[in-house]
Amino acid sequence: MNHINYEKWMLYATDSLNEETRSQYENHLYSCDHCLELYLKAVEEAESQMPVLTNPTGFTDSIMKEIGCVQEKTQNKVKPRKNLRRQTLVHYTIAAAMTLVLMSTGIFSQLTSTISTFENTAAEQEQSVINDWLNKTESITEKIDDNLREGNKHE
Repeated sequence: MNHINYEKWMLYATDSLNEETRSQYENHLYSCDHCLELYLKAVEEAESQMPVLTNPTGFTDSIMKEIGCVQEKTQNKVKPRKNLRRQTLVHYTIAAAMTLVLMSTGIFSQLTSTISTFENTAAEQEQSVINDWLNKTESITEKIDDNLREGNKHE
């Protein structure tokens, strides 16, 4: 089995390899315990080379201040509630006015009469289809009965 040397595992641990090579190394780790040990040592060394925070609470505080600044900026961009209420009132007024106009012109009554006409036509067509099917079924059964009667006459 070909083993991967420590320097290459260091490149892998510091994410300095391309994706294809990284996937090959990952697949190799599943089957090689020796390389797994080298990889773990490389990870430990890579971690020791990372910068250490001298004041972690100061770092956290500075991040939280930055988040607060971003939140304040976005809150300043939000429209006041007064404009939202006014906009909602305008929309309701427009909807009510359109409803009154449509009712006064008779559009709603025309729609209901058109729908009822359509429903009646559809019901008639459905009944005619059913009647046609029943008539065909009756004619088939009559032919079968006629054939049976003729067969009985010949015996």
